[in-house]
Amino acid sequence: MTHPTDIATAPRSVAVLGAGIVGLSIALKLHLDGFRVTVVEKGEPMHGTSYGNAGYLSEANIFPPASSDMLRQLPKFMLSKEGPLVIKPDYATKMIPWALKAVGALKPASYENIVAGLASMTTIAYTSFDELLTAANAQHLLTREGGLVAFRTLAGLEAKSRSLPIWNSFGLAAERVSAQLILEMEPELCKEIVGGIFFKNSGRCSNPRGLGQLYAARLRAAGVEFISDEVRGVEAVAGGVRIHTAGSSFVSEQVVLAMGFQTGAILQKLDVKVPLVSERGYHLMLPRSGVSLKRPVVFGEPHFAATSMDEGLRLAGTAEFARAEAPPNMDRAWMLLKLAKRYLPNVNEADAKPWMGVRPSLPDGLPAIGLMRDAPRIAYAFGHAHNGLTLSAVTARCVSALLQGKKAPVELERYRMERFLQPERATVS
Repeated sequence: MTHPTDIATAPRSVAVLGAGIVGLSIALKLHLDGFRVTVVEKGEPMHGTSYGNAGYLSEANIFPPASSDMLRQLPKFMLSKEGPLVIKPDYATKMIPWALKAVGALKPASYENIVAGLASMTTIAYTSFDELLTAANAQHLLTREGGLVAFRTLAGLEAKSRSLPIWNSFGLAAERVSAQLILEMEPELCKEIVGGIFFKNSGRCSNPRGLGQLYAARLRAAGVEFISDEVRGVEAVAGGVRIHTAGSSFVSEQVVLAMGFQTGAILQKLDVKVPLVSERGYHLMLPRSGVSLKRPVVFGEPHFAATSMDEGLRLAGTAEFARAEAPPNMDRAWMLLKLAKRYLPNVNEADAKPWMGVRPSLPDGLPAIGLMRDAPRIAYAFGHAHNGLTLSAVTARCVSALLQGKKAPVELERYRMERFLQPERATVS
């Protein structure tokens, strides 16, 4: 793997482009590791996709986005207005190459590599937060009461249970639990629950936006500069990387591209095209829900989560593949309330607030983390899809190790963008 040859001796200035939870985690980790950090973000930190995170630090999401079960149900999902998956007609062409690669990820060798990759990051994801939480005095925002997937149908429970041996083979403790135990754990759930899966080591963030804001406050208190501007492009120059913004340009010795979905547009200007698509997610915030859950609960059949937060109960999920800039369809957010009432019959919708954000999704479910081979001063970390919060801290550890030429906490070969590029066009390491 190619690394900058002078990282160990030169003053290490790095510009982190993006101030969502992944970018801020990287910025804070790099600052703690002795880098001189600048953060560039068009708006305020944590006001993009990370703002609306479900708050679930899940140990369940170790599988590619396209499963054989999902493919079987795809026609039903597409025809249902209440389905967990929607593809807008004007985005279908963009989705074709992504979908072909997503199906290709189900080949046995690819599938095993993806599951092992996501599991290797997930097993150390929660403990990776420790350093960042301590630095930002944010320990109170993360708890670890586990996570629950609750089912109203035996068929749904049986299908999910088939993955139990896989989770447990990686040390991700998962067990099937009875309806009686679930109702003891979460009395607010309906009596029609037939059983579920309990992930005892999963966690919860009670305020995802607040977590990132505490990271940003810690950085600012240490003198880290935040530039509020739109990134238009980057280019390798002698001794560093020039960052072009809407208002100016400046040079940093190193750069980290952590702009979520917008990272794809920056890479295209470097003649690197990756199959990154806009997977829009919705949430509905219920500040007066009248319901309190002790842990995140995923409703098994409609595939979305309810998490108790500092500001109320958040219903979050669904996947809408559509142009990032297209007007939101807030009916998708209100749909969550209707579905949630089947599981939480006493939930109160008073003062509910809908929201939509754009997840950066790659077809195999693995994030892209690495250094550009032709420009090794440019690092990248994007494409976390549904795992942005969960994998934010371990991603930060990986990026810091890359920029220092040190061994990362996980083997990074499988996360390189190169996996999507033709051999003769491979431009990353």
